[in-house]
Amino acid sequence: MGDIPILGFLTGYFLHLAYTAARPDGTPVMRVQKQPAFFEGKFTIEKLADLTPQEELNLIYSFLMLLLL
Repeated sequence: MGDIPILGFLTGYFLHLAYTAARPDGTPVMRVQKQPAFFEGKFTIEKLADLTPQEELNLIYSFLMLLLL
């Protein structure tokens, strides 16, 4: 929808993408979700389970790379 001329301008405010990272057994551990914003991207990261500091850092870097690409 972002390529439609008029609707493309409003998609950042109405479409809120969410990505969830899960362990191999399917347990969700962290989620990143887009917040409503017209011109900039605002995201929240929510920790859903206990993680080691290394796992947490790896997931944050992974989400950052995903969002920047």
